[in-house]
Amino acid sequence: MTDSCWCEINAKKRFIKTILIIFLMVFGVCFFQHSPAQAAITETSDNEFPLYPAIKPNVDFWISIFTKYSKSHGVIHDINNPSIIYEVVQLGSSETVSANSCNQKIKTAAIQKYREILLKLSKEPPPSSDEETRVASLFGQHATPAHFELAASNIRCQTGLSKEFKEGLIRAGAVLDEFKRIFKSHGLPADLVYLPCVESSYNFKAYSKLGAAGIWQFTHETGKIYMNIDYVVDERRDPYISTDAAARLLKKNYQVLGEWPLAITAYNHGLTGMLRAKNAAGNYENIFKTYQGPSFKFASRNFYSEFLAARIVAKNHEKHFGNLRFQNPAAFQTVKTKGFLTVKDLMDKFNLSIEDIQTLNPSLRPPVFTEKKYIPKGFNLKLPKIFSIHEIDNRMAGLYKSGQKPSRFHKVRKGDTASSIARLYSIKLNDLIRSNDLSRKAALFIGQNLRIPVRDEIITAKKEPDKTKIPVPSSEPVVLSNPEQESKGLPAPDLIKPATGLDPMIGAAATPGYEPPADPIFDSIAEPLTDVVAINPRIDMSDIKILQIEKKGGLPIGVIKVEAEETLGHYAGWLKVSSQEIRKLNAFKVKDTIPIDRTIKIPLKKTTSQQFEEQRFEFHKEIEEDFFGSFSITGVETYEIKNGDNIWRLCENELEVPFWLLKKYNPDINFNSLQLKQKIKYPVIGKLKEK
Repeated sequence: MTDSCWCEINAKKRFIKTILIIFLMVFGVCFFQHSPAQAAITETSDNEFPLYPAIKPNVDFWISIFTKYSKSHGVIHDINNPSIIYEVVQLGSSETVSANSCNQKIKTAAIQKYREILLKLSKEPPPSSDEETRVASLFGQHATPAHFELAASNIRCQTGLSKEFKEGLIRAGAVLDEFKRIFKSHGLPADLVYLPCVESSYNFKAYSKLGAAGIWQFTHETGKIYMNIDYVVDERRDPYISTDAAARLLKKNYQVLGEWPLAITAYNHGLTGMLRAKNAAGNYENIFKTYQGPSFKFASRNFYSEFLAARIVAKNHEKHFGNLRFQNPAAFQTVKTKGFLTVKDLMDKFNLSIEDIQTLNPSLRPPVFTEKKYIPKGFNLKLPKIFSIHEIDNRMAGLYKSGQKPSRFHKVRKGDTASSIARLYSIKLNDLIRSNDLSRKAALFIGQNLRIPVRDEIITAKKEPDKTKIPVPSSEPVVLSNPEQESKGLPAPDLIKPATGLDPMIGAAATPGYEPPADPIFDSIAEPLTDVVAINPRIDMSDIKILQIEKKGGLPIGVIKVEAEETLGHYAGWLKVSSQEIRKLNAFKVKDTIPIDRTIKIPLKKTTSQQFEEQRFEFHKEIEEDFFGSFSITGVETYEIKNGDNIWRLCENELEVPFWLLKKYNPDINFNSLQLKQKIKYPVIGKLKEK
């Protein structure tokens, strides 16, 4: 073959190669631009959050809830079509126990009134009174008896939120610009900053009955994926750290689901739950119109509509609230601690108050401020900008401690007395009594866990704990499964079924304002549990000690009994091993869930038994202290199990009670097998006034 032929062939090859490269580049650009998981992240347009015609009535409804109605208004409406508003009832604005009870009666009476009218319309059309005529007209001319019958079981009362929404916008002024920067840094739409208007009204101290914390209302399980949460630090409460976590969660939702209406709904309903909905019904519009998932109820169906309404109101706040004076951003700087610090030393060296430190560092939990714990090493401490970094380093250099204060506890044994325990640990008896809400006689019960106060701890007398007479919890194990967990996007293999929650401390409650004598002597010997006792829910009797230690291949292996709220993930973190290692040690399959009260083995090769028990103790104290730091129990009601009831949905929706607390009031009920018309007791939870 001649040189000219080779040149011609090579020229053709180069031409074909060039054409192929150009084709791939063009195709690649087109593919990238039309990839649904990338488009809304990289572009900014009004189409990111579409307002579908089907949801416009819902959006309009929430706009009115956020702007027109206050807490003194109860809007009685249809669940499926909120534009059908039967009546706006007048409620009391006070938040006392009696006022809340009165408001509940008003709401219940109004719902019952319209249920009876609708049922009558479904059986005896046409209307026979002016009121029936008015109600019938809300459904239009083509309403049938079937429409009225369905509507009778779909009546709901929504309390107005205009004051809360307005105050939330004012608070948001302090952080909104930084939040927008955080979302943009992740390639996300900046308008996602309006989601906390729905979740918490930008209340930085928000804490729900079911344990969600902070303005983004992260649950403990989901929060642990993105943030540090333990007895000393809870980053869910830090607005900047939790916003970065929310951005990462929302970005993941969007990348998996491909459209913002689904991704935002998944923030409420869970990624797994929305994947199931998408597979069943397709796009968001179809899901909204037709999907009937077991846990896809009013809150999940309306979550995107609420977000759109909040976004519209927030961006047009002058129209609804006039000129607002927003809070200014806080000026602070961050320094990473090189050791452990006491709050007292920090206050003295920088002339700061406890309130100053708490305001700038909301992720530090109460034990830090009562000197039970130090500010941890490696913590990103926020301080006022009046100090230079060089000055901060110099002032803090001599303050650092080498280690964290331990969390000690004592499990009461036969023959123990408060006096003997105080002597054992060389602590003041008064401190032991106050730290554990003990009664005037310091009565103890065998199996009770007592927290041992540490040096320099600030101990104050607590208010009288809630008391309710109930039978002693049964010692029989209860095995439960939680079908709702998967829909929340939680890793099912690591879940341990919560059956009993934090067990109550049994004994008489402390008297308000009671001051023990200077040198009391209490020799009441610890007693076994009796049939009927008074509950002090602030102190647990859970079995958190390692039952025994054995050797396997020369390494120590502990045996423990599974307690409520615990997962293999928790154990793995405390033991500094993988969840898989614990599964292998116990021959658990990947899909196995571990029932409450089951004994399992744990490897102790990287941590001591004492360290494991301390972390376990702190975990349960954290749940308990968070709950009773925000809520109190104001009474007990009875609920009758209905057809189709699920205990997890009951706790989350109808009863609004964490399961561990519900179990305390029903120790003899097997929640794994609820019976129709079975009666369960549930505590009425009241919110404490924020300080």
